Amino acid sequence: MAEELLTLEELCKELSISTATGRNWLKLGKLTASKVSGRRTLFTREYAEELKSRILSGENGSLKSRRNKKYVTGSKVYSAYVPAGSPNRAAVEELLVLIEARGIVPDSALTAALTAECGTQLIAQKCGVAGGYTPIVEDIITGRELAAVREENPELFAVEYTYTPQEDTLGLVYISLRSIGERKADGAYYTPTAVVKKLTERVFSGGASGKVLDPCCGTGNFLMQLPEEIPPEQIYGNDTDAAAVKLARLNMALRYGITDMGFLRTHITERDYLSEDFTGKWDYIIGNPPWGYGFTAEEKSELRRRYGTASGSTAESYDIFIEKTLELLETGGELAYVLPEAILNVKSHTAVRSLLVSKSRLKYLEYLGNAFEGVSCPCVIMAAQREDGAFDGTGLTVRDGKREYRIEEPRSVTPELFSFGTDDKEYVILRKLETGGERAYLKGNAEFALGIVTGNNKRYITGSRTESNEPVLKGADLSRYRYKESGNYIEYRPEQFQQTAPEEYYRAPEKLLYRFISSQLIFAYDDRQRLSLNSCNIMIPHIEGMGTKYIMAVLNSRPAQYYFSRSFNSVKVLRSHIEQIPLPTAPEGKQAELTAIADLLISGTDNAPELYDSADRLIAELYGLTAAEYAYIYNSIGRK
Repeated sequence: MAEELLTLEELCKELSISTATGRNWLKLGKLTASKVSGRRTLFTREYAEELKSRILSGENGSLKSRRNKKYVTGSKVYSAYVPAGSPNRAAVEELLVLIEARGIVPDSALTAALTAECGTQLIAQKCGVAGGYTPIVEDIITGRELAAVREENPELFAVEYTYTPQEDTLGLVYISLRSIGERKADGAYYTPTAVVKKLTERVFSGGASGKVLDPCCGTGNFLMQLPEEIPPEQIYGNDTDAAAVKLARLNMALRYGITDMGFLRTHITERDYLSEDFTGKWDYIIGNPPWGYGFTAEEKSELRRRYGTASGSTAESYDIFIEKTLELLETGGELAYVLPEAILNVKSHTAVRSLLVSKSRLKYLEYLGNAFEGVSCPCVIMAAQREDGAFDGTGLTVRDGKREYRIEEPRSVTPELFSFGTDDKEYVILRKLETGGERAYLKGNAEFALGIVTGNNKRYITGSRTESNEPVLKGADLSRYRYKESGNYIEYRPEQFQQTAPEEYYRAPEKLLYRFISSQLIFAYDDRQRLSLNSCNIMIPHIEGMGTKYIMAVLNSRPAQYYFSRSFNSVKVLRSHIEQIPLPTAPEGKQAELTAIADLLISGTDNAPELYDSADRLIAELYGLTAAEYAYIYNSIGRK
């Protein structure tokens, strides 16, 4: 039998890393190819399994960097999945303690048996006897197999669960038993019930009629939170996870008292939403589509054939889900998804924003922040109505923390500027920053470069100065206008690092450095050819008639910060953000005045706050802001 060979892309999926990282590892000798066929680099299955084993044991530390926390193993209670007062949190905690104490690694058979036991207890509490529910439980695991597994570990089946209406206790058990790394590799981030309720309450606040589909239903939590007036005949769900689908059927059976297995198999199906054809149209399509799913090369090829949003260099699963959803909705039907906030402002999602602009009208947008336990990724609830025609943002309700407002005045919405972080009054000021005079932009007028990605900062960065190393800056070392020498040093050997920019960017005669992970625009000036890490990125502007220090002063100002925060609402400062910030042109005398202030702030001075404020007022004048408009920005941004 021929030995199974994996492409680099397939190996990266096995290791839960990006293909770009895999290519870097191959270049650095961290991966060893088994065969090269034409332009394809191939690896044996045996090599892949051995590498995974060495990573798990800690023998290979390549995956311990911040970029690769995706590869995590072990089980834990996903406590945020159910309400804080749920008695089943403690029950699942007890279960996992018993499993860990016995050194058990939950496999599919044990997971099926434990979820079936949980389901049996819930049925008994709600209905008194299993009765007609037996086939639904045995769809998860047969009674004979369940008895065999119980006999091996009887104490695991002594844990007691409590039936709680509309709580996905089955899902809590299931996802807590699944490997954390497995969940992330599949793009499966199970949605906390509090977030599910926010979505369903908003979408169905005015009542509901028509068919509802959750195309990635998991164990059925979104379907369980639907209003009582929607009958089960109108509710549908599907997923590619066969085990989760079986639990979703049992959840539906519990909630609605359904014992007809044929009905459940018709309404809750194991299907691939993206690759299979669905007949008919839907009135509501809701849920939490997978984020960052690792498609194979063959899957990507097929998706690119079917979907425009998959045609770029990457194929983001939730973009493609939205495209398919817009195809399947009735005109006037509603899409409501939990999505990463990046969909609103990251360049790679421009194609799906184009679809939303041309085929929908946004109805509701809520900024949730980091809503998923253990996942640092701000997200949103987005609800949109399927419509063709002009998209102007009117009628959209926005909630951000405690603030909620409705957009009443038409505004310009494009796939490039898909921003709703301002109410109508703030939007007028935002447009003034763009159109209050002659403006220049850094798009096409600047060079950008990434700081060094070492792949292992502990190995390459030291706190001691030697003859062979030099200072290296992190994002935390930057403040507006200047940076501090924080005592970190590195030997510049780019061939050893995971990723670097061409050296000429680090050694530029003058450049601007900016914090990458930040909700603030923080730009510092460097003319000492300092190296920087990837938390501290590089920009070298080339706008005719605008000096580098003048541009820095504008980007560090409150008006620019206001434009950035209201337009992008991001905790990362992306190149695409910087390129869209309007820069006011200025007479030579005004530029010279601001450059002189910048020089004082770069050198460090006791009256820095006063100098910063004087520069800020000059920049506000150049933007054409009235005193009242600047006061509004000042109060919004604050003294800091």
